[in-house]
Amino acid sequence: ICSRQYNPADANCAMSGGPTSVDNCKSWFWSSYSQQKGWLQAKLAASVADWQIVITHFPCGTDAGYFRYLHTSLGLDMLVTGHRHDQELWAPGHPRFWDLGGLHCIVSGGGGGITSEATPVKDDGNWYGEAQYGFYDLVIKKDAIDINSIDYKGDIIRSATVPHP
Repeated sequence: ICSRQYNPADANCAMSGGPTSVDNCKSWFWSSYSQQKGWLQAKLAASVADWQIVITHFPCGTDAGYFRYLHTSLGLDMLVTGHRHDQELWAPGHPRFWDLGGLHCIVSGGGGGITSEATPVKDDGNWYGEAQYGFYDLVIKKDAIDINSIDYKGDIIRSATVPHP
């Protein structure tokens, strides 16, 4: 969205609080992200909630060091993400689970319609996670969060439990 290819030369989103030009669009978004990271750290540090769950757009693994820090230092319990059009459950057994320092993470993009990442019928070697279409069922209890990954047929295909620290 931040390019001259899709915007007129005088494009300006400042009236709604956005970037003043196409030229500073990318830096505006990075600055906004940096501010949001500071806000999130402050909120997590002050939280007295039983569970700390963050929902964000970018998928598990994006800015892994930052989310690992939130988990190990500020008590973040679970990360719910999107962006990719598939289902990924980053829990023990996932090859990149420890990139996040043991933080459970899901990519809940399995409703992507015609824009899934690969064929939904069977893993053709292009899948990131366990399914292309489906959803997650989360049961949040005082002592654990139970996660079930459910495919387009309604079958539970992967499960994990986030223990309460």
